[in-house]
Amino acid sequence: MHKRLLWFLVLIFPLLAAGQEAFDYKAFETKLKKHIYSSPDSTRILIDEVLEKKNLHDTIRGLVYNIYGIYYSHVGELDSSMVAYKKSAALLKNHLWIKTMPLMNMSVGYRNMGQYDESFKCLEEALEINKRLGFKEKEAIVYSNMSSNYQFMLQYDKAVEYALKGIEILKKEDSPLLAALTQKLANTYMKMSNFSFAKELYEDCLKIFKKQNDKVSYTLTLINYAEVLIHLDQTGKAKKALREAIAELSRIKNPEHLAIAYSKLGHIAKDEGNIKDACRNYEAAFAILSESNSINLVIIASEYIELLNKNKDYDKALKVIEKTKRSPIFNDVNKADKVRFDVAMAETYSKTNNDKEALNGLVRALKIKDSLARSGTDNYTKELQAKYQAELQREKNRALKVKNAGLQKAYETEKTRMIAYIAISLSIILLILLLLRSYRLRERLRKEALKLAATEKNILRKQHEHEKELTQAQQDIISEKQRELASSALKMANYQDNLLQIIERCNNDSIKKVSDVKKELEGLIKQKDYWRQFETRFNMLHPGFGASLANRYSNLTKNDIEFCSLLKLNMSNKEIAQLLQISHESAITKKYRIKKKMEIQDDADFEKLLMEI
Repeated sequence: MHKRLLWFLVLIFPLLAAGQEAFDYKAFETKLKKHIYSSPDSTRILIDEVLEKKNLHDTIRGLVYNIYGIYYSHVGELDSSMVAYKKSAALLKNHLWIKTMPLMNMSVGYRNMGQYDESFKCLEEALEINKRLGFKEKEAIVYSNMSSNYQFMLQYDKAVEYALKGIEILKKEDSPLLAALTQKLANTYMKMSNFSFAKELYEDCLKIFKKQNDKVSYTLTLINYAEVLIHLDQTGKAKKALREAIAELSRIKNPEHLAIAYSKLGHIAKDEGNIKDACRNYEAAFAILSESNSINLVIIASEYIELLNKNKDYDKALKVIEKTKRSPIFNDVNKADKVRFDVAMAETYSKTNNDKEALNGLVRALKIKDSLARSGTDNYTKELQAKYQAELQREKNRALKVKNAGLQKAYETEKTRMIAYIAISLSIILLILLLLRSYRLRERLRKEALKLAATEKNILRKQHEHEKELTQAQQDIISEKQRELASSALKMANYQDNLLQIIERCNNDSIKKVSDVKKELEGLIKQKDYWRQFETRFNMLHPGFGASLANRYSNLTKNDIEFCSLLKLNMSNKEIAQLLQISHESAITKKYRIKKKMEIQDDADFEKLLMEI
C-alpha cells in the first residue's frame, strides 16, 4: 500500500509545485523513486533537504511529512512515523482529498501498535471524506484496512464482512487494486484455518502482483503464502517462498516483515527437528523486532520462548521474557497472543523454580482465554465464507465457459488439419514399418551368415587345437624314446668302455690266461645293474631327493631324475656328457628340456632348487 501511495505522491508533486520555480520537484521525484526502498537512508537525506526549505508550500510540506512517516515505518521506527503522519494530516487539513493519505497511514501505525480504537477513528474519518468526494477505490481501501483491524482483533466475522465490502466496490470499478484487497481476505481465511481456500487466493494474488511488477506486495504476500503452505504440510515450497521473500526484504530493508519471514523459517526448522537452525532464525527475528514497537514482537517472542524451553535453554528464555515485557506495546497485543505468551512464560518460570510467577502466568492465561469465548459468530462467518466462495466460483465458471467456447472454435478450425496430419502420419508410419521389416530381414540374414561363419571358425579352431595336441603328443613320445635311447646308449657306452679296458689289458699282457678273461667278462655281466648301485649310493648321500623331485614334478621321467642327480653332484655339462657317453650339446639340450618341464627359465634358479631338495 505504501508503494502505491508513494507513486501517487510523486505524480502530484509537479502539479502542486506550480509557481514555485525555486524547487526542482522533477529531480526530487526521480531521486525519491530511486532510493525509497533500495536505500532508505538516502531517502531520509532527500526528505530533510526538502523540509529545510523555508518557502515551501504547506501542501508540499504535508506530503513530504507523509513520505517521512512511510520512511520511519519502513525502518521500524513506529513512534517517529506516527509523529510524521500527524504533522502531515495537520498541514493537509484544508486539502481533504490528500489528507486521507496520512489518515490511512496513521491507522496502520495505530494497528501495529495495538491501538485499535485510534486506528478506527482515522479510518472512519477517511471513509467519510472518500464517500463525500466519491472516491470509490479509496473507500474500498478503507474497508480493507478495517478488515485488517478486525483480523488483528480476532473478530474474523467482521474482517470477512468488510473485506467483501471493499472487493464488491473494486469489482464494479474494475480496479487493479482488487488483488491487494483479495490478499487481505486471504489473510483472514488463513487466520480462520481455511488454508486450502487461502492458498488459492494467495496464488491468484501472486500472479497479479508479478504481472504488475509490484515487488513489495508480491514479497509480503509470499510470507503469508508460506504460512499457509506450512499448515498444508508443503514445507519444501514454504521454505522456497520464504527464502525468496527474505532476499527481497533484505534488499529493500523492511525489518518487520523480514523478522516475520525469519520466524516462519524457524517454525519449519523446529518441526523438522533442526533445533539449531530454528533457534538461529528465531533469534534473528526477535533481535529485529525488539528494536521496534511492532505488535508482532509478542507472538514471535512466545514462539521463541517455547523453542528455548524445549531446548532447556531457560536462561535465554528468561532474558527474552524480560525484554518482551519491557516493550511499550506489550499490553496492547491481542488476547490470543497474550495467552500464548503467558503459557510459555509460565513454563519457563516453572522450570526455573519460580512457582509463584508460573502460577500467576497460568491464571492470567485462563482469564484471557475465558474472555475469548464467543457465540453466534462462527455460523455467520461461515456463511460469509460460503457466499464469497460461491461468488468466486461463479466467476470462474463464467470465465471457463468463455474459454471453452474459444477452445471449441479452435477445435473446429484444427479438426480438418488434424485429419490430414493423421493421414500423413499413418502413411509415414506404414512406410517406416515396411522399411523396418526390410531392415530386420536383412539383419536376420546377416546374423545367420555371421553365425555360420562363427561356427565354421570354431570348428577350424578345434581341429587346429586337436592337431596341435596330436603333434605335442607325438613330440612327447619322441622325447621319451630319445631319453630311453640315451639311457640305452649310456649302458652300451659303459659296456663298450669295459670291453675296451679288457682288450687293452689283454694287449698289455695284464691278462694272460683265458680264465682271467672269462672272469672279467663274468664280472662285467654282474655289473649290468651298475646304475642301481649308483642310485643306492646317491640315495645314501642325498636321501629322498628322487622321490621329492618326482612328487613336485610328476611329469619328470626316471632318466630326467637320474640326470638331475648328476647335476646335484655339481657335475658340469661336459662331465655329464663324458659319463653318459653323449655330446656336450646333448647334455645342454637335456638340461634345457628338464627345466622346461619344471617351468624354470634361469639356470641359477634351477641349480638353487636342486641344491635345496
